[in-house]
Order: sequence, then structure tokens, then C-alpha cells
Amino acid sequence: MKTAQHGTYAIISTFLVAIIMMLFPLPDFLVWWRPNWLLMVVIYWTMALPHRIGIVVAWVLGLITDVALGSVLGVHGLSMAIIAYLILLLTNRLRLFPLWKQSAVVGLMVGLDLVLSLWIQNFITSQPRSGMYWLPIISSTFFWPWIFLLLRDLRRYLNVR
Repeated sequence: MKTAQHGTYAIISTFLVAIIMMLFPLPDFLVWWRPNWLLMVVIYWTMALPHRIGIVVAWVLGLITDVALGSVLGVHGLSMAIIAYLILLLTNRLRLFPLWKQSAVVGLMVGLDLVLSLWIQNFITSQPRSGMYWLPIISSTFFWPWIFLLLRDLRRYLNVR
């Protein structure tokens, strides 16, 4: 019982760190390169513990993202829930992929998140986006191996199940 509670606190802590990193101020030239930290952490925990982390958790974290970023309520909630569903469908395959293939899938999922967010926001307000809007795909793909290894080692060290 103590291990399960400890594991829950570890998972929640990683989500909180990802939210802080999402909100942490960056210099102007790096703002567009900010990886989607929270989505990567959601993808990791959905792959690692599909029986504990899934669509509902992703949806709630997406709503928190909407509130934190001041975007339309439900935009990130919907996209994160869809991505969590896709990851749940692919979990058994993704676990067997080498890190570079997982990075490619994470890049696709971040791209899907950006497309869904853009699509929903264009229904509400039509704002032109520059090509720099898509840069988080590259940075998230680049950082995925380190996020994966860090969270995997944390999960093993704390025996999170």
C-alpha cells in the first residue's frame, strides 16, 4: 500500500514538474522551440502504466494546460485525450520500439496535438500562424530519449507500478 501511494506521488510530481517547465519563461528566441513537456510525460506514463494513466488523466491535464496557458477551455483537453487513446492502442508496439522510433512517434503525437489545437482555435478565431508554430515537434522529438530514460529510471528506482 505504501508503495502504491509513493508511486502516485512520484507520478503527480512529474506532472507538476512538466507543468512548471511548460510555464517557465524563456528568452524570445527560444519560446517557439519549447518542447511539449507535459504531453511527453503523459505519453511516457500512459505507455509505462496503461492501467493507471489513461484518457481521463490526460483530459484533466489538458484542461489544466488550457487554464494555465489561457487558451480556450477544452482545446488541449481534447487533444491530450485523443493522443492518450492512440498511445493506449499502440502501447504494446511502442514498448518494443527503439528510442529513435519512439521519438518519431512522439514527434507525430506532438504534431497531432498542434494540428488539433490549431484546428479548434481556427473555428473560434482565425489567427495566422507562422512556420515557427511547428518547431515544438522538432524539440520534443529531440528531448524524448532523455525524458524517457529519466522517467524510466525514476519509475524503477521508486518501484512505481
